[in-house]
Amino acid sequence: MRITRDLLLNTARDTVKRQTYGGHDLVSAYLTGSLIYDEPLLGGITDIDLIYIHSVDIPCRREIVPITEEIHLDIAHYPQSMFSQPRDLRSNAWLGSFLCHDPIMLYDTSHWFEYTQAGVAAQFFLPSNIIQRVKFFSERARSSWLQLQLKTGDFTAETRLEYLRILKDAANAIACLTSVPLTERRFLIDFPERAINLNMPGLAGGFVDLIVPVEPVEPDWENWLDNWKAAYADLLESPDVPLTLSNGRLPYYEKAIIELAGSRQEAALWIMLWTWTLIANLLPQGSRGVTSYENFCSLLALDGGNFGERLSSLDTYLDTVEEAIDNWSYQNGL
Repeated sequence: MRITRDLLLNTARDTVKRQTYGGHDLVSAYLTGSLIYDEPLLGGITDIDLIYIHSVDIPCRREIVPITEEIHLDIAHYPQSMFSQPRDLRSNAWLGSFLCHDPIMLYDTSHWFEYTQAGVAAQFFLPSNIIQRVKFFSERARSSWLQLQLKTGDFTAETRLEYLRILKDAANAIACLTSVPLTERRFLIDFPERAINLNMPGLAGGFVDLIVPVEPVEPDWENWLDNWKAAYADLLESPDVPLTLSNGRLPYYEKAIIELAGSRQEAALWIMLWTWTLIANLLPQGSRGVTSYENFCSLLALDGGNFGERLSSLDTYLDTVEEAIDNWSYQNGL
């Protein structure tokens, strides 16, 4: 099947039309994510990010609905009450950002979307509100780094996950100075562009340095992918698989890794490392998926012998991010 942006948009519209046929409690539905841009596909596959606003209690917070192997719906549900104070959403790095950066409205009642978006966007791009969204990430990154100092001095799946979350928060702090938070698959595709927008391209290189060894490693993508998929398959046999790693998401990540491995290896590596770390935290210790993951991390110098040095380098990187934020604040009169 030939997947085009028009096909994806029509799929989104048809999905909302079915949802709003007959009795329902939807106030509004809008589209966000990669589909609002011209090139939504990565590895020939994408998701359709829908936001449903309900007048009453939400049926669930999020659902993943496979359509084909190449397309799935990622639907987030929110109660209308969350939008009752538009001023508060101006400092909301996630909900506010994606409401104000070119969403496509698909369903609306009583001009709710138009009214709410206007109320949030009115002062959304003021420096005083931007810096609040930025500090949500930068302050959490620094606080988490301080907590990581209390660990036993070794890299486990748990401490690696915290380490990577700190890196994500640091990058998102920079990203939110000019745009929305970074999404999972395009994380290290979009982050370098955001750093360039701030005339600080070195921030992207510094990020990559924190997930690769000093001495270059010859990538073994075929072997890495086989082990990554085996760990993923083991997780899918568990009764409590998180939505973000559900069965329909495996090809979503895999196809992106395969495409980027040939052109943007650092972006492919990040997707693999992030998802494999999530998986390893959910698998039993000593299982084959955890063992292969530990071997992979050792190749990247993300092991116990490098724990202290990595934390020190991460501290230096956070200092650089904080200085960039301070400079931006000064330049914008804050």
